[in-house]
Amino acid sequence: MKLTQRTLAVLVFVTFLDFAKASPPGGRIYPRANEEATEKLKEAYAAYYQGWYERAIELAMDVYQKYGDVHARWWPSWVKRFYKGKLPDPYDYGAILGATIEGKALMTMMVKGVTVGWLLEYSYLGLGYQVWRLGTHVPSLLKSVEGAKKRGYRPPQPPPKNTWKPLPLKFREEDYFILVPLDQACKVLGLGCSIQPNPKMAGGKGIRVTKPDATNIVYRLFLGRPLVERLEGGRGQTETLAYAPYEENEVVWVPFYWLAKQAGIRWWEVRDGKIYVAPKQGTK
Repeated sequence: MKLTQRTLAVLVFVTFLDFAKASPPGGRIYPRANEEATEKLKEAYAAYYQGWYERAIELAMDVYQKYGDVHARWWPSWVKRFYKGKLPDPYDYGAILGATIEGKALMTMMVKGVTVGWLLEYSYLGLGYQVWRLGTHVPSLLKSVEGAKKRGYRPPQPPPKNTWKPLPLKFREEDYFILVPLDQACKVLGLGCSIQPNPKMAGGKGIRVTKPDATNIVYRLFLGRPLVERLEGGRGQTETLAYAPYEENEVVWVPFYWLAKQAGIRWWEVRDGKIYVAPKQGTK
């Protein structure tokens, strides 16, 4: 596989973002997380991206109190199942970037990594605390949060749970992410969806999702690539997914959190074997 200049640029950018989560100001490298801490940080990572900020903070703080501000890296389950060959050490940046450039796989996009400080900073930002640009220095971050609480700040609260509705939608949990069948989820959420054979696209499928509003924004998803490209209304703009879409037994699985965002859903959770969603703002 020959990579275009644009693809290489995106790969280097994604690698830089991931490395930024692993390295503090000044270039000091965080200690590696042990097995227990890694598992908790994986769960906290998924909680953060799915909008469950309090849970992410709880898990990250538990790791911080036991082991300090450590750094975890791992290969997602879908990569282990579908990648042909031996995976590099997830901490070996050089081997991962080298394998990507050589065309073996887009490994820089597949590997995941995070630090305690990054999770805490961005989870508190998700709750509305003004802690930006603290450099993920945990003591300063926690001091800033306590100061905000003393000044009376309280994060926005979701609607009462008795107003939440279950969705008629099957799902699976993988690496703590809730994944759903794309075509079924789009129907339930009122999103437009198209999955067509296309040998030029990753995985041999052309996948598009359309927002259900006047903007008519179209997104293109890629199997095995944690990237989303925005087409109409902003051609060429890309964003990253925390969990890449993949196909298994002719079913395309995607992270529910991203679809919920496109459908205007802010609060949701899994309980009693179902996905419950809160009413959209401005609706009953």
